[in-house]
Amino acid sequence: MTRLRGCVALSGWLALAATALPDGSPVRVVITVAFLLVCPGLAALWWATGPGPRRGDGTAALLAPVVIAGAVSVALCALVAEALFVLGVFSPVRALIALAALTSALVLTPRLRLPRNDTVAPPRWPSRQGPLSGSTK
Repeated sequence: MTRLRGCVALSGWLALAATALPDGSPVRVVITVAFLLVCPGLAALWWATGPGPRRGDGTAALLAPVVIAGAVSVALCALVAEALFVLGVFSPVRALIALAALTSALVLTPRLRLPRNDTVAPPRWPSRQGPLSGSTK
């Protein structure tokens, strides 16, 4: 496991520990918001797709996973919050615990590997004869 993956795995627990700081503390807000906006989605992205682009791939290739990770993080946060609301047990600390556990589990479990079936040829579409195909008779 790389150092960055270890940091992402521990980031949720750091955000949970930051709840011991006073309410409205800038350090608490920065740590918690940074975790909620990036880390769950980044862990899910790594788990689903594997390592991302490298530095030589260009700016767009490097920024795309960050944007996707942000969107997936917001979606995971919403799903966890909604599940806790439906169960009637929502609290910010419980949501952080659930997201920290999910993030750590996604980082520490092996990557999802779907079987590839390279032996199947793509379907062949029959050629169409008629006025729309451009053929003349």
